[in-house]
Amino acid sequence: MDSRFMGQDIARAIEHYRAGRRDDALALAEQVLREGPGDSGALNLAGVILYELGRLDEAEERLSRLVALDPFFFQARVNLAVVLQAKGARMDAVAQFRMVAALLPDQLEVQDRLGSLLHGLGDHDGALRHLRRAVRLAPDDPNRRVLLAVSLMSNGAHAEAAAILSDVLAQQPGHADARGHLAAARLSSGRPDLAEAVLAEGGAVTGEAANTLARARLYRRIAEEAGRPQLPHGLLVRAPFSVLSGYGDFAQHFVRSLMERGQTLRLAGLMGEESWRPSFADPILQAAARRLDAPLRPRLALSVLTPPLVEPIPGVPTVNYTMFEGPRIPPVFAACSRAHDLVIVPTESSRLAWVASGHPEDRIRVCPPGIAPNPADAGARPLPIMGPRGRGVMDYRVRVLNISDFVARKNLDGLLRVWLRATRADDDAILILKVGKGGSSLIGEVRRLLEQGMHATGRRMEEAAPIALLTDRYNEQGIACLYAMATHYFSLSHGEGWDLPITRAGCLGAGLIAPRHSAYTAYLNDEVAHLIPCTTGPALMPYSSAYYPAFHGLDWWHPDEDAAAEILSRVVRNPEGERRDAARHLTETFTWDAAASRLLDVLDGVGG
Repeated sequence: MDSRFMGQDIARAIEHYRAGRRDDALALAEQVLREGPGDSGALNLAGVILYELGRLDEAEERLSRLVALDPFFFQARVNLAVVLQAKGARMDAVAQFRMVAALLPDQLEVQDRLGSLLHGLGDHDGALRHLRRAVRLAPDDPNRRVLLAVSLMSNGAHAEAAAILSDVLAQQPGHADARGHLAAARLSSGRPDLAEAVLAEGGAVTGEAANTLARARLYRRIAEEAGRPQLPHGLLVRAPFSVLSGYGDFAQHFVRSLMERGQTLRLAGLMGEESWRPSFADPILQAAARRLDAPLRPRLALSVLTPPLVEPIPGVPTVNYTMFEGPRIPPVFAACSRAHDLVIVPTESSRLAWVASGHPEDRIRVCPPGIAPNPADAGARPLPIMGPRGRGVMDYRVRVLNISDFVARKNLDGLLRVWLRATRADDDAILILKVGKGGSSLIGEVRRLLEQGMHATGRRMEEAAPIALLTDRYNEQGIACLYAMATHYFSLSHGEGWDLPITRAGCLGAGLIAPRHSAYTAYLNDEVAHLIPCTTGPALMPYSSAYYPAFHGLDWWHPDEDAAAEILSRVVRNPEGERRDAARHLTETFTWDAAASRLLDVLDGVGG
């Protein structure tokens, strides 16, 4: 084909595209490529249209071919990066954006996209560099300044974020996002008065801003009540009481145990006032539970939260009970914790993580929580689940349970590799793998992880003992029935702040297999559990060079998979000979009464 006519065809294809006739545009572009496979205009247009049609693999092929032919076709690199990001290949997308940013530093779209992408990857320092550049390139754009402020807040830089947002509001008082984020920054800085003033100036308040305003007003009342000597002395406790989480579970147990020790408490939740109340048989404690929203004179505010969620109250000492799963805490944890009067952690592992990141040793204490059987487990019966090979799960002699969120830290990729390596098809064993909390895409994601495990180990699923994969959402009673099915619990996690599932299984007498690291070393030993040796190394996503966002730039523990496979193989083939029972050790060594007593000892001297 004459190149002049090819140019005319591409021009017509672009006209079709701009008029919304994508199919006609794509057909013309592909026609040009059949005659001239290296036509840059056709490759770029085809890549863009295929991306918009959701045909991502084809879009990547066209655009990759184009940048190989013309490395300086920068818009094609940007388009390729967008496609790679949509496919989940975020580090490859970063590489493409970075090449363009290095050669065209004034390309605003690239600075925007790269900053936002790095923010999502947990690289807050990298994100800030590019978002600051975008603001310098477009100084009059308030939305870009708000994005920069949000990234700063994610890094614990609330004062700088507040200054930027205040400037935005001075120029555009109607910018609702700037107003809401500024109020949140003021709360995080311990200034509920300024948070309330910011929101009051904006007129009607709805959504998340309404929750922020409610907390600001609550904190102002509490600060005022702290100076009223006629009110009873006590503790303010803020935690996610109504959220199914480890922090919520700890907080509920601590509140019950503190009340049983006669402590006067007031509760606050994540959004403000808290509706959760503990239940007691004792009528005096029942009456006290009904007064958990009553005014008191707090000698301190005890949060049970990750550090970035703590909101200090003026004039009230700030104490936070928190934890981390790795050898060092992230910079944002360190920045926020420095503003707290005292940090309390459940394990020596967490204490060392704070100290390793520069937190003062005289402002951190260890207070292990209690471990007790879950009330829902008392009457639970195993679920009648069929295994993948037509045999009931309860018919297997060894039933190994793992309950995990679908996150990289849980090391499900390693667990699957070890199961494939350690077990045989004729083993009388099954892995009960409960992953996540439901969702249409979850089962596909787990199956892809299993396929990657088979490729990595060279073992097919048919060669190993079966896996019962459960991805549906279960209520509390359903979860209790899963624990009732297990003879063993197996974790290969990269790190834990505590790990409620394994302690719950241990209380029921399940044999425990876990890595020798982080929280596990606080409550397990070689007499009561099988412990797996570990090393430390970069906290990367499964089968990837990308960091797990919450651990960007940090290490975590890597369990020895050879040792884990050897242990699991012994347990599966000789469960009685390898039996170790942690139930008595856990429930007698870690009582909630002792935990509450220790907590009160730690709090003595804080707040006068």
